[in-house]
Amino acid sequence: MINKLLTNLGLTILRLISSLPISFLNALGGGLGLLGYYLLKKRRNVGLLNLSLCFPEMGEAEKNHLIKEHFKELIRSGLCYGLIFYASPDKLRKVVEIRGLENYNKVRGQIPVVLLAPHFLALDIGANRLTLETPGYSVYAEQRNAYLTERIKQARLRFIKDQGGEIFSRREGLRLIVRKMKQTLIPFYYLPDQDMDERDSVYVPFFAHPVCATLETLPKLVKLTNAAVIPMATYREGKKYVVELSPAWENYPSGDIPADVTYMNRYIERMIMKHPSQYLWLHKRFKTQPNLPRGKLYENC
Repeated sequence: MINKLLTNLGLTILRLISSLPISFLNALGGGLGLLGYYLLKKRRNVGLLNLSLCFPEMGEAEKNHLIKEHFKELIRSGLCYGLIFYASPDKLRKVVEIRGLENYNKVRGQIPVVLLAPHFLALDIGANRLTLETPGYSVYAEQRNAYLTERIKQARLRFIKDQGGEIFSRREGLRLIVRKMKQTLIPFYYLPDQDMDERDSVYVPFFAHPVCATLETLPKLVKLTNAAVIPMATYREGKKYVVELSPAWENYPSGDIPADVTYMNRYIERMIMKHPSQYLWLHKRFKTQPNLPRGKLYENC
């Protein structure tokens, strides 16, 4: 009961905040993000270590500036999170622009589609906006607060639940999603860049770091479904957010899983470099390393 009351209170506050002008939220997020940069030392150090591994040539001042900007972007997107729960379709269309929808429309309803969505800070906002154009499938992680988990599911489904869209628990695995993709041709919104331990992963480069444990799911999923891969990124640009849908990949997968996963990472790198401060650098992306205890790289953060 207490969890429900606190969750509803928090969501009400988010609703009020997200109704404010984006220009004001950008300014407020910048100030709060700067405060977070100085107060959250451990998380700041995780981001700096990630940058050191990915960009060994980057100077200390440049790394600190990038992580400082990252904290600002993190809070800005957080202040807008209420859009996912409460924004009307008209409000979402006004705040979030879609570019490259024609790339999806070329294959819509013809073959299965995987929307490859790396961890940009506004990815949930972008996904919610895209559901105004097409139903979709996605996977959710269960929160400790079961009521919050249910509210998040409802928010993600509010425009698509009557069109066949569904949200699956991670525990259900991919078998059900594969079957659904083949049957309905509804796109699957897939987040590829998480460290899930060595299981179902291969070590491939990510930027300059040569051994990043990366899930091998994408090439296997595409092979099982004959799906098109359409990269999708959500960025903040001034007073609005932009969803970019890239052209579908050609001749993917090749059948060489390490090469296919490396191709995916290299493509994600190019997406990141468009707006590097808006990628999730505070995640322990390199927690799993060969011949090291899990998390060893971050033990001094």
